[in-house]
Amino acid sequence: MKMRKVMSVALVAAMCATMCPITASAKDDNVTIEYWHTMAGVNGEAMETIVNDFNETVGKEKGITVKSVYQGDDVSEKLKTLAQANDTKNFPNVAQIVCSGIPSAINYEQLVKVEDLYKEGQDITVAQEDLDEHAVRAVSYDGEMIAMPFNASSILLYYNKTMFEEAGLDPENPPATIAEMADACSKLVEKDGDNVTRYGLNVAVRRYQFVNWIGGQGDYNFVGDNEGGRAGMMTKLTCDEDGTLDKFLTEWEKVIKSGGYKPTEDNINEEFAMQLFGMAVMSSARIGTINSLVGDNFEWGTAPLPKVDANDKGGTAIGGSCEAIFNKGDEDQVDASWIFTQYLASPEVQAKFDSATGYLPVNAKTYDEEAMATYLEENLNYKVAVDQMNASNPNVQEPFDIINWEMDEVIRNNMEEFGNGNQDKDTTYNNIVDQCDEKLAAYVRANG
Repeated sequence: MKMRKVMSVALVAAMCATMCPITASAKDDNVTIEYWHTMAGVNGEAMETIVNDFNETVGKEKGITVKSVYQGDDVSEKLKTLAQANDTKNFPNVAQIVCSGIPSAINYEQLVKVEDLYKEGQDITVAQEDLDEHAVRAVSYDGEMIAMPFNASSILLYYNKTMFEEAGLDPENPPATIAEMADACSKLVEKDGDNVTRYGLNVAVRRYQFVNWIGGQGDYNFVGDNEGGRAGMMTKLTCDEDGTLDKFLTEWEKVIKSGGYKPTEDNINEEFAMQLFGMAVMSSARIGTINSLVGDNFEWGTAPLPKVDANDKGGTAIGGSCEAIFNKGDEDQVDASWIFTQYLASPEVQAKFDSATGYLPVNAKTYDEEAMATYLEENLNYKVAVDQMNASNPNVQEPFDIINWEMDEVIRNNMEEFGNGNQDKDTTYNNIVDQCDEKLAAYVRANG
């Protein structure tokens, strides 16, 4: 029984332990929990397979049934609406949320912190110390694990090796810095008069790309104060104060001036496969999709995200999602949710899910699994992402800026205007700083 149970129940359990030991599998009644997830397509199929496997194995043994519900990509917003209405009844027991949604989740009365469950020390099947340190940092606030990491990703440079060779570029030495990427961009671009028929690079610089290029500078860097919102509420940008924003924009201007940069994304996966550009910056989670779209049409590869400066050592931030647990008033459901959540983070399940989707292991022991070792050996583009994550400083993370969608809009709009040549570097710099700080200040005023 859990320490959350009343003492009288615990005493009865202790008195009869030698005669009738109580285990999760000895429950008379089956416990059903609802799980909201965001996986669709191939990833969704892999998710449903894992849930079904749980129900047929661990779930059957312990009397737990998981009902999975696909909720699109706005789970965090749906939870926020329920929390504002204090609608505990309609909360799920477990929800897959983006890690940047944690600042909102910690304010929900229904949240059960993973850190607290580990401290209780009951029903632990995945040791806290076995979890990848980058993934743990991604789900932690003020030194505590809030949720369980599940699907991690890393941002990469995708490039067309065949196109590189034809343009006189070394396909085995992709750009390692933004300046080198700008140079490659100028050599890959093709034009018919003033019309670009083939771009060198396609990426829309949004919040996620932006914070990676800021965070990776030096040994590591924070976008905003209070360690980017992980040691307290983020109230302002600091990348303007430490010079990292100016340095990034200065280097990015070289990409823009190459004449072969497309600053907006339409159908980036399909367009890469159609060879409409030679390079793209995308998540490692797209490796499987690119594989299926490109087939044998040309040779392509992945490389670490080009650095702002060749001497930068920070690396990149983890992308992806985590599993948050909520208490709806039934402690048995909380117990079941804890068992299921750990199952998702177990080495065996991680190896199966990651090899099917292209996500990265959040459990360090996953690399001991034969299936993962084989997958890494056979998928070198995936190995690039794994190696990049493991070599990155755990402090390089997405900020907990709370108003991440508003921050994303500011960064996306200004970087697009900059990329299209509609505003200069100084205007872009000032707009990003002023508009982000204004939105952060408004949130602080409203929420203290």
